[in-house]
Amino acid sequence: MGSTSIEITSKAEHAFIKLQKKDGILLAEIMKKIEMLEKGKPEALDIRPIIRKNGDYKINEIRIKHPNSYRLFYIQVYQNEDKIIIVDGRKKKVGKFPLKYFKELDKCINTYLGC
Repeated sequence: MGSTSIEITSKAEHAFIKLQKKDGILLAEIMKKIEMLEKGKPEALDIRPIIRKNGDYKINEIRIKHPNSYRLFYIQVYQNEDKIIIVDGRKKKVGKFPLKYFKELDKCINTYLGC
C-alpha cells in the first residue's frame, strides 16, 4: 500500500493546539499515529469503525492509550487519490461518546468538504 494524503480539519487543529499546551508527549504520539496512516500502515494502529445507524459518513477512530485513552477520529475519502481527513481528537473518558458528538463531526465534515 502506498502513501496516503492526510488533511486536518480546523476542529482537529484546535484540538491539537489545546493538547500541545496540556500534554506535548501525547501530541507527539498522535503525530506518530498520523504518520503511520500517511505511510499506508494502518495495520500497526488500533483502528475501529464507529458503529451508528444514521450517519452521513463512515467515521473511524484510532485508539491511543497514553496513560489515559485518547481517540482520533477520521474518514477515508477515495477520489483521484486515497485521502484521509482527520476530523477531531478527544480524550476518552468513560462509556461511549454521545450520538450528538458524531452528528457534530458529520457537520464538520460537510463544512470541510463544502457539502
